Amino acid sequence: MTLFLLGLLISGSAAIVLALVILQHRDANGALPFALVMIASAIWAWGYALQISAVSPDLALLALRIRYIGLLAVPPCWLWFTLIYTDARLTKKQAAMLAFFPALTFLANVTNDWHHLFYRRLTVMPHGSSLAVTFEYGPWYWLNVGYSYLVVLIGLWVLIRFWGGALRLHRTPIAVSVGGLLFMASIGLIFYISRQFASIFDITPLLLPVNGILLYLALFRRRLFDAHPVAYTHLFEQLNDGVLVFNMQGTVVDCNPAAYRLLGLENPVGRPVQFVLQHIPQLAQSVSHVPIKELLRVEYNEQVLDVRSTILRDRRGRQSGYMLVVRDVSEQWRTQRALAESEAMLREERRLFIGGPTVVFRWEVRRDWPVSYVSPNVQEQFGYAPEDFTMRGLSYPSLVHPEDYVRISREIDHYLHHKTPWFRQEYRLMRADGEYRWIDDYTSVVYDEHGKPVYFLGYILDVTNQKRAEAERLEMERQFQHTQKLESLGVLASGVAHDFNNLLMSILGNLDLALLTISRNDPASQPVRNAMLATRYAAGLTRQLLAYAGKGSYQVSAVNLTEIVQSMAAMLRVSVGKQARLELRLAPDLPVFQADPSHIQQIVLNLILNAAESLPSGKGTITVRTDVCDCDEALLKRNRINNQAPPGRYLLLEVADTGCGMDESTQRRMFDPFFTTKAVGRGLGMSAILGIVRRHHGAIIVDSAPGCGTTITVLFPPSPVERDSSADRNQESLPPAPSTTVMVVDDEADVRDVTARLLTHLGFRVVVVADGASAIQALQEQSSEIACVLLDANLAGMDASTTLRELRALAPHIPVVVSSGYSQHEALQRFAGQTIEGFIQKPYQMSELYGVLQHALRQFLTVTVADQPSVADAAASSRPGAGGSRDVTVADQPSVADAAPATQETLDADSSPD
Repeated sequence: MTLFLLGLLISGSAAIVLALVILQHRDANGALPFALVMIASAIWAWGYALQISAVSPDLALLALRIRYIGLLAVPPCWLWFTLIYTDARLTKKQAAMLAFFPALTFLANVTNDWHHLFYRRLTVMPHGSSLAVTFEYGPWYWLNVGYSYLVVLIGLWVLIRFWGGALRLHRTPIAVSVGGLLFMASIGLIFYISRQFASIFDITPLLLPVNGILLYLALFRRRLFDAHPVAYTHLFEQLNDGVLVFNMQGTVVDCNPAAYRLLGLENPVGRPVQFVLQHIPQLAQSVSHVPIKELLRVEYNEQVLDVRSTILRDRRGRQSGYMLVVRDVSEQWRTQRALAESEAMLREERRLFIGGPTVVFRWEVRRDWPVSYVSPNVQEQFGYAPEDFTMRGLSYPSLVHPEDYVRISREIDHYLHHKTPWFRQEYRLMRADGEYRWIDDYTSVVYDEHGKPVYFLGYILDVTNQKRAEAERLEMERQFQHTQKLESLGVLASGVAHDFNNLLMSILGNLDLALLTISRNDPASQPVRNAMLATRYAAGLTRQLLAYAGKGSYQVSAVNLTEIVQSMAAMLRVSVGKQARLELRLAPDLPVFQADPSHIQQIVLNLILNAAESLPSGKGTITVRTDVCDCDEALLKRNRINNQAPPGRYLLLEVADTGCGMDESTQRRMFDPFFTTKAVGRGLGMSAILGIVRRHHGAIIVDSAPGCGTTITVLFPPSPVERDSSADRNQESLPPAPSTTVMVVDDEADVRDVTARLLTHLGFRVVVVADGASAIQALQEQSSEIACVLLDANLAGMDASTTLRELRALAPHIPVVVSSGYSQHEALQRFAGQTIEGFIQKPYQMSELYGVLQHALRQFLTVTVADQPSVADAAASSRPGAGGSRDVTVADQPSVADAAPATQETLDADSSPD
């Protein structure tokens, strides 16, 4: 016991002394972690000695914890040393992870009384003159043993891995380190894992300093630490240059992988160098006269190699061999050749450059930027001779557009202040003929060694055509986006108008029915009539929405702009107010064109009202002009409708005012639905104008500026007048027979209900269905009774077009009237290629419904039996319940396009405000 205790004290002291000696070489790679290993082993030994000699249980337990500080620190410090010694990298994060588990283990040892994970049981018993500590190990103890040996084995693996690649000079110390560590690990493993050796002293603390002293003598005595042995070996292996080492007898003793690769060697070590290099005769002949005094360039295997030789000497300065260094300079050689070729090409390019569109300038960094050089092609590109700048004093700034000069001067000052080496500018430069051209200027600033700018070197390129093309592209893109926006808003407006018309249909129909049940003197009569007027007004708003969308009702006739304005003159003078002056400049004998007169009147009225609203305090002049003009492409590019109207002759309607005018932002939004600058307004007037003009394939030009008034020009393409064939149609009245059955097909319950009640009041029998499938089934069951079909153009499920086709297949003799909340034009597009007998737009009143049904029955039924005397008799014979069978044919069935005028005539003739 006494001898072992003395050995521990001596061992710990030796470790401390060794650590202090090693720290004297702390600049050497690996000295610090090696010293920490020795300090940890000293703590381990002294703590162990204190544990053995403790005279109280508390002191024994304290010594045990001190011992574990060293025991836990040795493995990670040893791994740290091996990594640095072999020149491996250890990041801060990896070092923290390496130290984390030992720190956690020490904490578990100190707090073992709380959890008993480290020792299940720890007993301190008297043993002679001292105390013996016996253990029953817990799971954390064995986990720490496994961790410690894993770290030691990793260090061993690192050393063994680099032993094979180390120089012979360094292999002995590495072998000593590996052997000593294996011996200590074996002794410690026997001590830890064998329970029967629990009472035997742990001699590992005694062996650690011994192993440390051996390593010190092996490494520091010959200053191998300073040489970084494995690092140099690693560097030797990783060199891109090939290294071939041979002794004085000409035998190859070492060779790195790069030499294998560059010289195509196979197992050169131990063979004569001339034999090894015999496949490269030029090099084999040269090594016989080593050292090679001058750089030798060898071409081998499509490579260009530079070869140098160096004499190797030992520590006493005696020559011990030669080292042949081979460098692959193929890329450098190719670069030099390419550089020579590029210089030749550059000369060729300069000749091409001078003859091209790019003009090279060199401006001095002085006032007015005097030109010291300009390429000869300046005369071809801008009309000036080079001498005009360099000898005759032509000032370059005098050619820059005045609006651009201040900007580019400020930019150049900014670039010079910030030492910008290269910048780019766009500005206008005047040619010799006085025309300003847009140029792209690429300029490099040349500074002297003090950072002071000396001159500008750059080139300019005429980009006028590109600027124009870019402006045209941006304008086309803006027009396209504007068109998309208008189309999207048109779809939205059309959908809103349709849904709102269905609601108004229910309201207006119920109001119509309510008026039938009360007398004019009834107190409720007037409120109902007021509600009906408001509903009709709301219907007018939806028509404005449809007009904006370009889908409003459309009754074409011959229109004369001058006559339209003249017929509205009195109303227009009242509309502008007493303080404003209305001037009419109307061209006589204007050509007529095909249009909807009510829509043209709406355009005139809306433009006049907007002009009157813009007059300050209501005072000013509004001028209305009609004329014929020839419009070129430049004018029509300003068209706000973006429909690419072709150049040619147009009819002109112009409304100009002396009002407040509009800025560009207002002009961009003036045709948007619900946009208004008025205190009170709906923002639909200009939107409706846009839709109407677009529908008539016209154009709108706006000229306005704040404080300068506004001029809005509406252009209509002239069109030939077509004779209205509807005037020749048979207008013979054929009132519906009593109890005629009408089938109503509509997917809106409120619309079905009110329409059925309106028809019932008119004396019709009504069959009501909600979808196309139900309509087909009803017609199959009651084909002999149903005399007419009122079909909604927007059915859910089976669409209206398919429904109409199926109804025609079952009963081609039955007239069909289409109803829709959309406009007539849009609704009837769904029935392209099919015939109908009438159209009615929601919301409608009872009188309108009666008129369109009467017209449909009148135009559809004709007598096919030759001896029947009259149309009325034929109709009577076809009524349900008549004695004879219904024998009719379809004569002059109108197409979808023809149905609209006939329907509108009936509405105009038969409908009344009530």
